[in-house]
Amino acid sequence: MSEILIVDDEHPIRVLLQEILRKASHNVITAINGQEAIDIIQQNDFDLVISDMHMGRLGGIDVLHAAKEKNKLTEVVILTGFGSISAAVEAMQLGAFVYLTKPIDIQEFRLKIQQALERKDLRQQVEVKEREIREQRELIQQDLQLAEQIQKSILPTQICNKKFDVAIRHSPMIGVGGDFSDIYYNDESDVYLTIVDVTGHGIAAALLVNRICMEIRRLVREQLEPASILYYLNDFIVDSFEGTGMFLTMFSCALNINTGSLRYAGAAHPPVLLWRKEDNRFEYLEAQNQIIGFEKMQHNMFKQNATVIEVEDKLFLYTDGLLEIENRKRQPLGVEGFIDLLRSGVFLAADELSDHILDGMKAFAHGIQRDDVYLMVCGLK
Repeated sequence: MSEILIVDDEHPIRVLLQEILRKASHNVITAINGQEAIDIIQQNDFDLVISDMHMGRLGGIDVLHAAKEKNKLTEVVILTGFGSISAAVEAMQLGAFVYLTKPIDIQEFRLKIQQALERKDLRQQVEVKEREIREQRELIQQDLQLAEQIQKSILPTQICNKKFDVAIRHSPMIGVGGDFSDIYYNDESDVYLTIVDVTGHGIAAALLVNRICMEIRRLVREQLEPASILYYLNDFIVDSFEGTGMFLTMFSCALNINTGSLRYAGAAHPPVLLWRKEDNRFEYLEAQNQIIGFEKMQHNMFKQNATVIEVEDKLFLYTDGLLEIENRKRQPLGVEGFIDLLRSGVFLAADELSDHILDGMKAFAHGIQRDDVYLMVCGLK
């Protein structure tokens, strides 16, 4: 049963239409003019309003406005004479379902009323679904905001002291992501720098990051060699996530700030960039090992290398999202583009240089980011 209002200043029309609709088991109320109809609409909810176009001071357009203002889902059918069809068309442009000309064709009237009520029911179902979707989106957004706060809480604290400084910048694509880093300084001689990039984006990658965070920090704080850190983490990932298709790339560096000795091991990660201040040149410290989590490997299969860095040299650790940033021509920044960006600010302190890099990256990409970006800058003083 539907709630229907009939508005017409002709008594015979009201009676005829009311009888037709009541026989179809609808609940029908009538009004003799536009003002009475508007008063009734303000006090009741209707599925359908059937209104004559011309009824004196307040006509069908006024009734249409009142019905839609009360409930946008209420359907409105306009009745009109042949001489006012243009006005009826205007009513449809304002939201009426259809107009019917007088004298009323009863068969057509029944069909159009059925269609109007079906449309109203369909629109109501759509609105319910849209509301449910909005509510789900709000819940997801709340979860994302909480996940973002949690992920920010595990970011390492930047370090700046008399011997070295390390700055970090994290720019996830959607608030949370699969990039992670760790900075550990034992207050004696060694500073450990670790950067990780989990495959994928969003919640799944962020969950894996949070899961492995403590494991990485445990291994680093045992002050293992970089190759050993990769070995034990690889075992952990294979045992914990085998068959999930979740892998990660990483780079682990151990820098002795007294001697400048740098031991490093990478697993399918972009090369660390080492800037030599003395001759103002960049070196690539390439990853030597396969991706973490693919399969178990013997300890001695993980390789590491060593080099020496001097005072005021700088290390750049980053995830591939930085290199994959594209300009408007869909050309990626790449390692060479990254180095070109560094040259204009490489003499800055680590924190200022980090901002310089991110600003240059955003200018290159015109604000478009398709992957998580993580950057670590370390300078020896």
